[in-house]
Amino acid sequence: MSRFVEAEAFVVVVDEGSFTGAAKRLGVTKSYASKLVSRLEDRLGVRLLHRSTRALSLTDPGRTYFERCTEVMRALEEAEDVTTELQTKLVGKIRITLPTTLGAYHFMGPLAELKARHPGLLLDAVFLDRHVDLLAEGFDLAIRVGDLPETSLVAQRLATAEMVLCASPAYLERRGAPREPEDLAAHECLSYAYHALPTSWELASGARQAQIKVSGSLTTNSGQMLVEAACRGVGIIFVPVFHAASQLRDGRLVRVLPGWRRPSPVPIHALYPAARHVSAKARVVVEFFKDLLRTPPWAGWETPAANQGERSS
Repeated sequence: MSRFVEAEAFVVVVDEGSFTGAAKRLGVTKSYASKLVSRLEDRLGVRLLHRSTRALSLTDPGRTYFERCTEVMRALEEAEDVTTELQTKLVGKIRITLPTTLGAYHFMGPLAELKARHPGLLLDAVFLDRHVDLLAEGFDLAIRVGDLPETSLVAQRLATAEMVLCASPAYLERRGAPREPEDLAAHECLSYAYHALPTSWELASGARQAQIKVSGSLTTNSGQMLVEAACRGVGIIFVPVFHAASQLRDGRLVRVLPGWRRPSPVPIHALYPAARHVSAKARVVVEFFKDLLRTPPWAGWETPAANQGERSS
């Protein structure tokens, strides 16, 4: 490292024509710039510069050394430029894991757009609802829904989503609509297996809060299956709205207890390892997702069609 610092100082001194100019460009003192060049000459055992009170000039060995060092510096700058370009243009492979339903419903088109923007990108998108170990399983980036545990990964919040209760009109016609959260205990409530407490639903309406123990004949690790089962009249679901936005818009599902939601929206994060060589590329993709989710693809789900069938509390 000291050899590089000495050589860089020498090249800058020659470029600037003075130790004063070189010191300013390097962000060091004039005496330290002079010391670096003197230390270089001592190590090489040759005089590189003629010094006078008026000017600096290269010796013959100094001129040869300067030309070679300049070539090395230029090659280093080109290597850094190429590396930066590879990261910002996303050339090469990046492996991403996304939640199944969120990814399939809302991210497939944007991921295709990302690939079109970066033709050199080799995109490996793996749809999983479980939390993966990024480092152990070889992922560069994860999109995760829900509260995060303690982690050494870099986490950036992309968006939030409401959690809503909904069911099919046929189910509510057959079983009646709950009027209070406590009524859910008497209903067929379909559970998501990856929730921390799948059969305990926490609801809030203004200052009112309720923790309801529910039960039902279906527990699954697939948000898509929950929505499909609800559309077929199997029961009531409590899911992030991006799972059911399309079905709420077209009336296949309607809101249940529309005044009640999860006490806080569900966060959506991007996570990636903190290692510098990984995060530079991952940050480009994270910015892409942040732009996408400034107006989430499921925005506008509370349409007149969806609200027509709401069962009030």
